Amino acid sequence: MWISKIFQARQLLENLLSARQRAESHFEEAKSVLHPMRSIPNELLAEIFGHCILKDYNDLEDPDPLDPRTSPWLLTRVSRRWRNLAVSLPQLWTYLFLDF
Repeated sequence: MWISKIFQARQLLENLLSARQRAESHFEEAKSVLHPMRSIPNELLAEIFGHCILKDYNDLEDPDPLDPRTSPWLLTRVSRRWRNLAVSLPQLWTYLFLDF
Protein backbone atom coordinates (compact mmCIF):
# COMPACT_ATOMS: atom_id res chain seq x y z
CA MET A 1 0.00 0.00 0.00
CA TRP A 2 2.69 2.51 0.98
CA ILE A 3 4.86 1.44 -1.88
CA SER A 4 2.13 2.16 -4.44
CA LYS A 5 1.48 5.59 -2.90
CA ILE A 6 5.19 6.40 -3.03
CA PHE A 7 5.28 5.24 -6.66
CA GLN A 8 2.26 7.42 -7.50
CA ALA A 9 3.84 10.41 -5.77
CA ARG A 10 7.06 9.93 -7.72
CA GLN A 11 5.14 9.68 -10.98
CA LEU A 12 3.23 12.85 -10.12
CA LEU A 13 6.50 14.63 -9.27
CA GLU A 14 8.08 13.55 -12.57
CA ASN A 15 5.02 14.77 -14.49
CA LEU A 16 5.10 18.11 -12.68
CA LEU A 17 8.83 18.56 -13.30
CA SER A 18 8.33 17.78 -16.98
CA ALA A 19 5.45 20.27 -17.21
CA ARG A 20 7.60 22.89 -15.47
CA GLN A 21 10.43 22.35 -17.93
CA ARG A 22 8.04 22.76 -20.89
CA ALA A 23 6.60 25.93 -19.35
CA GLU A 24 10.07 27.40 -18.80
CA SER A 25 10.96 26.64 -22.40
CA HIS A 26 7.81 28.39 -23.66
CA PHE A 27 8.56 31.34 -21.38
CA GLU A 28 12.04 31.75 -22.87
CA GLU A 29 10.60 31.66 -26.39
CA ALA A 30 8.02 34.29 -25.44
CA LYS A 31 10.70 36.55 -23.94
CA SER A 32 12.60 36.61 -27.22
CA VAL A 33 9.45 37.72 -29.05
CA LEU A 34 9.02 40.61 -26.62
CA HIS A 35 12.63 41.78 -26.83
CA PRO A 36 12.91 45.61 -27.01
CA MET A 37 15.00 45.35 -30.18
CA ARG A 38 11.85 44.30 -32.04
CA SER A 39 10.20 47.64 -31.29
CA ILE A 40 12.87 49.78 -33.01
CA PRO A 41 11.33 51.32 -36.14
CA ASN A 42 12.76 50.29 -39.50
CA GLU A 43 13.64 53.91 -40.28
CA LEU A 44 15.92 54.08 -37.25
CA LEU A 45 17.50 50.72 -38.04
CA ALA A 46 18.12 51.91 -41.61
CA GLU A 47 19.95 54.97 -40.27
CA ILE A 48 22.06 52.78 -37.97
CA PHE A 49 22.82 50.41 -40.85
CA GLY A 50 24.08 53.32 -42.93
CA HIS A 51 26.53 54.28 -40.17
CA CYS A 52 27.74 50.68 -39.99
CA ILE A 53 28.73 50.80 -43.66
CA LEU A 54 30.75 53.97 -43.20
CA LYS A 55 32.38 52.67 -40.03
CA ASP A 56 33.46 49.42 -41.66
CA TYR A 57 35.01 51.21 -44.63
CA ASN A 58 36.71 53.84 -42.46
CA ASP A 59 38.11 51.37 -39.90
CA LEU A 60 39.52 48.75 -42.24
CA GLU A 61 42.90 49.16 -43.91
CA ASP A 62 41.91 47.24 -47.03
CA PRO A 63 38.11 46.92 -47.05
CA ASP A 64 36.76 44.10 -49.17
CA PRO A 65 33.18 44.84 -50.28
CA LEU A 66 32.53 41.10 -50.69
CA ASP A 67 33.76 40.11 -47.22
CA PRO A 68 30.76 38.50 -45.44
CA ARG A 69 32.14 39.63 -42.06
CA THR A 70 31.54 43.30 -42.87
CA SER A 71 28.49 45.44 -43.52
CA PRO A 72 26.14 45.14 -45.29
CA TRP A 73 26.61 41.37 -45.49
CA LEU A 74 26.90 40.97 -41.74
CA LEU A 75 23.64 42.86 -41.18
CA THR A 76 21.78 40.32 -43.29
CA ARG A 77 22.80 37.49 -40.96
CA VAL A 78 21.35 38.82 -37.69
CA SER A 79 17.66 38.07 -38.16
CA ARG A 80 15.04 37.72 -40.86
CA ARG A 81 13.82 41.24 -40.17
CA TRP A 82 17.32 42.72 -40.47
CA ARG A 83 17.99 40.74 -43.64
CA ASN A 84 14.78 41.94 -45.29
CA LEU A 85 15.47 45.52 -44.27
CA ALA A 86 19.13 45.52 -45.31
CA VAL A 87 18.35 43.99 -48.70
CA SER A 88 15.64 46.60 -49.29
CA LEU A 89 17.97 49.57 -48.67
CA PRO A 90 19.83 50.54 -51.87
CA GLN A 91 22.11 52.92 -49.97
CA LEU A 92 23.73 49.91 -48.27
CA TRP A 93 24.60 48.28 -51.56
CA THR A 94 25.71 51.28 -53.62
CA TYR A 95 28.61 52.54 -51.53
CA LEU A 96 31.65 53.16 -53.70
CA PHE A 97 35.06 52.94 -52.07
CA LEU A 98 37.97 54.48 -53.95
CA ASP A 99 41.49 54.04 -52.66
CA PHE A 100 43.93 56.71 -53.85
